[in-house]
Amino acid sequence: MPYEVRLAQFEGPLDLLLHLIRKHEVDIYDIPIASITDQYMEYLHEMETWSLEIASEFLVMAATLLSIKSRMLLPRTRTSDEEEVEDPRAPLVEQLLEYERCKWAAAQLSTMAANRAEVYSRQPMDLNPFRTREVPPLSGVTLWDLVDAFRKLYLRLPPSERVAEIRGHVERVEHVMEEIAERMQRYRMTEFAVLFQGARTRPELVTAFLAVLELMKDGRLACRQTEPFGPLELIWVGD
Repeated sequence: MPYEVRLAQFEGPLDLLLHLIRKHEVDIYDIPIASITDQYMEYLHEMETWSLEIASEFLVMAATLLSIKSRMLLPRTRTSDEEEVEDPRAPLVEQLLEYERCKWAAAQLSTMAANRAEVYSRQPMDLNPFRTREVPPLSGVTLWDLVDAFRKLYLRLPPSERVAEIRGHVERVEHVMEEIAERMQRYRMTEFAVLFQGARTRPELVTAFLAVLELMKDGRLACRQTEPFGPLELIWVGD
């Protein structure tokens, strides 16, 4: 069966949709909703064939895709005085872009953890020269604690009114890294939530979070939690 090997790879319906879109190398802003919906439904059928339990969110997305497909098939009639009708795919595209950004952030966390594991597996003979930078990147905090703290901040902000462009993403992250580095050099320590108070939109929050991850990966920023259920604290350990 064509999906047998890949059935366990998808973490949710958005993950599956991204796979189908990237496989056919189509523009995410112009999803061929009819063919993607058919392939999505075929995947669910394969899950049923192999007697695998289909999670409710997959079924909800199936209903959403069928609804969008039916709306796309309806004739679009409007006069010159009427406003242009919103593309039925637009909300789904925004969800996919936000999921892709968060998935990229999670991958950065995993890479950072793997790199740090390699670094700390080799102990130096003399630690005295490094006492001032002894704080590990995650002290009393797991990667999931960090992701969960970010998720709570993310959900407090309203969804973007329109789909954000990803172009220039790297440049924006590097710029925010410089701003955070300058701020942390002055204050040395701050609570995780306080650092992100200036973010007014979800894209701004995601960019700031990615900048924090890069600073932690570079060894300039560390995160700790001094007591159970206490606030996460960010500490500047760079020069």
